[in-house]
Amino acid sequence: MMHYSVPCWSCCMSGGIYRPELSNREKVRHRSKPGVSVLLESKGGVSYVPTRRLEQTMKTEGLTDNGWPTALSIGLHSAWERQLFTDIVIKTQDEVIHAHKIVLAAASPYFHAMLSGGLMEGLTQTLVLEDIPGDLIRAILTYIYTGTAPLTENNVQEVLTLSDYFQIHALRKLCCYYLANNLTVENCLGVYELAKLHNCFDLSSSSLYVATSQCSEIISHPTFLSVHPETVLKLLEQSYLSIDSEDELLKAVIEWVSNSPSSRAEWLCKLLEKIKMDLVASEVKLKSLETLRERKLLTKEVKEVIFPYDPVDGNSYEERLRNNDHREEVLLVMAGESNGRVLRNIECFKMGLPSWQCTLPSVALRVENQIDNSIVLPCMNDARAYCAVATYNNLVYVIGGQTNNSFLASVERFNIRKNKWDKLSPLPLAIHGTAAAFLDGSLYVAGGKTSVQHENRSWVYDMDKDTWVSREPMINPRLHHGLAALHGSLYAIGGIGPLGANHQVHTSCEKYDPGSDTWMPIASLSRARAYLGVAVIDDYLYAVGGYDGSYWLNSVERYDPLQDQWCSVSSMVSPRSSFGITVSSGRIYCIGGFSGESNLNTVEKYNPSTDTWHCVQSMQLRRYGGVAATVLVPFLPKPNP
Repeated sequence: MMHYSVPCWSCCMSGGIYRPELSNREKVRHRSKPGVSVLLESKGGVSYVPTRRLEQTMKTEGLTDNGWPTALSIGLHSAWERQLFTDIVIKTQDEVIHAHKIVLAAASPYFHAMLSGGLMEGLTQTLVLEDIPGDLIRAILTYIYTGTAPLTENNVQEVLTLSDYFQIHALRKLCCYYLANNLTVENCLGVYELAKLHNCFDLSSSSLYVATSQCSEIISHPTFLSVHPETVLKLLEQSYLSIDSEDELLKAVIEWVSNSPSSRAEWLCKLLEKIKMDLVASEVKLKSLETLRERKLLTKEVKEVIFPYDPVDGNSYEERLRNNDHREEVLLVMAGESNGRVLRNIECFKMGLPSWQCTLPSVALRVENQIDNSIVLPCMNDARAYCAVATYNNLVYVIGGQTNNSFLASVERFNIRKNKWDKLSPLPLAIHGTAAAFLDGSLYVAGGKTSVQHENRSWVYDMDKDTWVSREPMINPRLHHGLAALHGSLYAIGGIGPLGANHQVHTSCEKYDPGSDTWMPIASLSRARAYLGVAVIDDYLYAVGGYDGSYWLNSVERYDPLQDQWCSVSSMVSPRSSFGITVSSGRIYCIGGFSGESNLNTVEKYNPSTDTWHCVQSMQLRRYGGVAATVLVPFLPKPNP
């Protein structure tokens, strides 16, 4: 009978959490002398646990009342509303508000420094904020005392500015979350400018995505005429804009400049250079020249940009064409092991295709409704399994991992538009089982295992310098865990940690605050999980499948960060661990992996709105220890004859 081991050879060699030769017996030896190992067996696996350790785990070291923080918050809020024991006065633009110094200092490093540093505010018990309306200060204080942010479309931008100024990072995250979920054609570019001002990278990315995907509506809306010049330039620089033709952009730029010609005329050439003039209709160009002449904006340089003397040479139609038709999401799966061989290749899938394939669908042309599948996806530079993956701005980063006999520090990045892998600066350590995620536009890597030890260290990638910078280590060493970004924080979920000379599978989870560079514990999983998948949809984080040290899991838990609470949702059809996971069109895809009995090429899809799983097209290869990503591929129209 063939047996399958836990796919990660390095973890099995250093202590072992699974013994395949005993996996089909089902018994438990209860009797043992003190200090002698107890053999625990089940259908899912076998582990040896010293009885002394079992006795220790049964002892209760303390009890926690999870409701006490809420009760304390209610009491503090009541004292504030009734002005009981207040010891500081805040003078605002239109009212005087009483508060408690200790509460302000605990909530804000800004207030802490002001009230404890021997400054006038701390000595006089008076804080003067006469430039700020009282209702905004009350909104800030309401959050400090209750944890509830009274945000509306009328105050959220001002509250974000104040939360940044007062260094209340948690409130800043809630403001970004509120704005990201209320983006419209009218406000998305304004929110983008606000996000850039306050270095809210995820919010600026979301705002820009809305602007590019609804570009026609945005450039024709009256609010576009008040957008800052740098924002207009950034919009025109995007490789994808949802427009019918470049004609729209030319007309919009002329109207934008004409709205304030004295201050914007100097930007005209820069903006026009971002428009693909060879794709603008001749009659539109001629009419634009006439409009600019009437408005006294036409110069020799502007005319040369609109009607260049030299035609565009050396670029094919596909290279010159802006992707203004539409984009579709494509799933990629890469790396991993198959039949004992570590993989370099990529498979991709798009809804509507009959199967997974190794070519990129319709990246070149759609000619007479036939998809061109001639562009082959390139292999990675290094074959690897149990690596980390993260995607940002349509670029896929693959980090670390292992081969058949060694660990990797190498990092590479896949550019879907160039269909090319680029090598980046390696990690400081050769490591496998690590995890990665983007937070506020920065790539973070945390945890993993070297040839020496389990790691709790974390790093952030400096894209400008192509270097890795250390950040605060996690509370617990962990590998084969999940890492995801949600509401401005990083979340490390489950994984394997050291326990003496052996391993333990974590239920523990923690989150990272980039503002304070600190990790803090959060609610634990209801079941220990390693080799799991972690995904984010809307306001929730999902922990999917994995291995608990004895069983391979198909169960799924969902985390609500506002409640700090996990709850169970529908289970997958099949147990699986060491699989690729990604989100596409609001659905979670779990790809390949190991079921506890066999390696998988099957794929399951989860719909959170119906809480259901079902199987979709299987991959070509059985693949475990691989990673998955979702990218946007442009579907280009047929060129005009």
